[in-house]
Amino acid sequence: MKILLARDVLEARRTDLDAAAPGAEWVVIEPDASITGDPEGCEIVFFSIGIERGDPRIKRIFQRWSDPSLSWVQGPGAGVEHPIWGALLDNGTRLTNASGIHAEPIAQYVVGWILSWSQGLPGQVTRSNHHEWTRVVADDLTCRTVGIIGFGGIGAATARIAKAIGMTVVASRRTPGPADNVDEMITPDRLPDLLAASDYVVVSVPVTAATRGMIDHAAFAAMGPDTVLINVARGAIVDEEALLEALDNRRIRGATLDVVAEEPLPRESPLWNLPNCIITPHQSGYSPLGFERLNDLFIENLDRYVRGEPLLNEVTDTSS
Repeated sequence: MKILLARDVLEARRTDLDAAAPGAEWVVIEPDASITGDPEGCEIVFFSIGIERGDPRIKRIFQRWSDPSLSWVQGPGAGVEHPIWGALLDNGTRLTNASGIHAEPIAQYVVGWILSWSQGLPGQVTRSNHHEWTRVVADDLTCRTVGIIGFGGIGAATARIAKAIGMTVVASRRTPGPADNVDEMITPDRLPDLLAASDYVVVSVPVTAATRGMIDHAAFAAMGPDTVLINVARGAIVDEEALLEALDNRRIRGATLDVVAEEPLPRESPLWNLPNCIITPHQSGYSPLGFERLNDLFIENLDRYVRGEPLLNEVTDTSS
């Protein structure tokens, strides 16, 4: 069995990798994009490099995409909307994503910005820098509601932290029924109810045909004037024209966007100039533990693959 993976992964977890796949032949992608070993006939690829970073090693990986021996690819992130993943499935190769490994840092990002909006932290920093002894009347989150659209790993982690600080939690998912740390779980057809009830709306749903553009003019009309939108999913889920109008007209209080439709966000985008819009560069999933969590997932899946057991996070359709 030949397995293609990055040098840093092999060096960090060689003992665990050998235990999961005894006798495997390790073909290594070096930092300079060269390959140590013969890549022909690789059965498994551990895609541990972010697609968006432009790493030269990515092109070397893509050269293996149509190899008839390629049986399974472990991806580095949760999203599978990039066309490379659909092409992989079309070739009959199995695909697993990294859903869940970024849940904790993203949930911390979300709640951090909820606290920032609640306490008026940017304004307080400005006053401090200008030596201004001016009190700010902050909010109290124990009387506020967070609405979470999409209750996967990110949604569940966000709900846990939000409940810990006393917030009311409303969430939506396709499967009805109760969930830990959720006061009310609703189905997607009741999205307007969630939006109307929420002081903070968190978008953490995958981008699909059903969710693309779902936060549109009607969605903003359902929100209250004090609502803050926080998007940590994909920019395509939010209609940016509708968002601009809602922010510019103060139809909602504000937005924190870690994702936008076009990344990097063009310098001429009017979103940059809105005082009630905070932009961060798709960074909410970063964690110093991310590399370790991704490696743990791959090793667990490698053990399952060798044993013929179901793989964690297997993706069978990138369009739904």
